[in-house]
Amino acid sequence: MQFAQVIAETRERSGTMSREEETPSLPHFSRDLESPPHWSTGEHIANPVSRRASSLALAFVVLCLLVAFEVTRAVDWWGLSLALPLVSYPLDVVASVVTFLGAASVTGTIAVALSYNWWRRRGEQGLVPLLMFVGVALAAVLKYVLPHPGPPLEFSRHVQLPLLLHFAEPLDFHLATPYSFPSGHMLRTTFLVALLSEHWPRWRAVGWTVICAMAFTRVYLNDHWVSDVGGGLLLGLTLAAVAASISSRSPPRR
Repeated sequence: MQFAQVIAETRERSGTMSREEETPSLPHFSRDLESPPHWSTGEHIANPVSRRASSLALAFVVLCLLVAFEVTRAVDWWGLSLALPLVSYPLDVVASVVTFLGAASVTGTIAVALSYNWWRRRGEQGLVPLLMFVGVALAAVLKYVLPHPGPPLEFSRHVQLPLLLHFAEPLDFHLATPYSFPSGHMLRTTFLVALLSEHWPRWRAVGWTVICAMAFTRVYLNDHWVSDVGGGLLLGLTLAAVAASISSRSPPRR
């Protein structure tokens, strides 16, 4: 009986000690439940946007290779053949107005104004519209190194414009380059439309209407091939996706 009593007391003491050892971990576990780890919303948003930017950049590189190896020639001539029968004075005026909206002076002013306005409200992340000038520089380099001459001069024509549009011509600054890929008008217009659509989605349909109109006028006015328009579109969308990825990142918490 005495031996059995000693064993029972030993078991009771060991059980009490084990409970005392486990007790400190319970408050720690409850604290973890009360304050779960913080996940940055910006990281979840940035990941798909970054993947979209990477996919668009890859598509642009592929198109550059196709243009360099003249794989797009058939599509280019097909687009020009569709535009030539549509030539008319009213359409010349409309196309010239749309083209002016994509001029470097107009789009550059918009990008700088947006950057200043957003910088005042968001800080450094508000400067993302300035990425458009990175695209302009890249497009200028490609127009010197990627051998892709523009449409033949024999298809060019003198466009009769109203007097008001003649006064606006000096504002449409154009850098003379040996090649035409990609379209700078398409690049700048697409970038600004895609960037603004991220902030005002309700205007996305209107913005894409402007992009489609710009694409048509570039070919209609014999300034670019279809492949040039596609290159400007992809490069503009790529830079807009990069800008959206930067804007969606949350500032580091301290």
